[in-house]
Amino acid sequence: MDPQQMDLASFVIQPTWKEFLIELVNSNQMNPWEVDLIEIANTYLKRVRELRSMDLRIPANVILASALLLRFKADALSLEDEPEPIEEAIEETHCINEEIPELIVRANQPRRRKLTLEELIKAVDDVMREQSKPIINPAAPRVFTIELQKEGMNELMRKVYSHAIELKDAENVLLFSELISRFHTGTPCPGPGNGHEHGLWCYGIDNAVRHLMPLLHLVQENKLLAWQDNLFGEIFIRVMDENALKELEKRAAESVEEDAKEYAALQEKQATRRQRMSELQAKRQSKDAAAQILSQGIASANKSTTFSVKAYRQ
Repeated sequence: MDPQQMDLASFVIQPTWKEFLIELVNSNQMNPWEVDLIEIANTYLKRVRELRSMDLRIPANVILASALLLRFKADALSLEDEPEPIEEAIEETHCINEEIPELIVRANQPRRRKLTLEELIKAVDDVMREQSKPIINPAAPRVFTIELQKEGMNELMRKVYSHAIELKDAENVLLFSELISRFHTGTPCPGPGNGHEHGLWCYGIDNAVRHLMPLLHLVQENKLLAWQDNLFGEIFIRVMDENALKELEKRAAESVEEDAKEYAALQEKQATRRQRMSELQAKRQSKDAAAQILSQGIASANKSTTFSVKAYRQ
């Protein structure tokens, strides 16, 4: 078919390889249910050359489809080449006088059949989609640093109880906001009597929770009593056992060494976890580099295929 007679307007408006291939089958009156792969590849390449001779800009996907069709053609031709027969040597025996036919081992080869136009379009489309998949680099794992508490619970209980003894009034009552103010190293906060309704939360939630835990342990051991008059309001504390300080000091001294060992073990565990995260990140970077090298190798192989196609055409 003369390239001048083809519908150039539709080719420019929709310059996709699918429309180009369908138009090629229709113009050459090929059977879409029985497409000869070798014939369609040759016709497709011939049409691309004709368009190039007319100085028309050919879409990249049309050229890529041409290369894929040539590769399919090369695979089809390689299947037609039969290997040389492999003859097995048979030892002659004196017991058998009749002629034995030669045994020839032939490789099992798939039978060549014509495929439909839909199957051909799907095969080319699958290869294009596979090659166009972007390499997604997953986000690097985040490393969290946790500050471990150096003081054990027994030491905190001793400090809280010691400050409670110092701050209690004549009725053995004190405020929790006054208690945590002893552990606060920042700017002093106004108390309830200075226009601040809840001086408890002025010292921060973390600081309040940190010292609320040892307070609850002391309440459980009946050494202190705690209550609130209003929800989310001030916490009132009453000292129940004034002679418990020596017991708490003894318990804290006995647990110092144990708490130090536990803290060291936690630090070692955290360091091991950081090292493992670094190793995983290094492996991920190595995989990304390997994927990039593989992508470059595929690109190089495609170039080699293009050169082979040119040599085949010549």
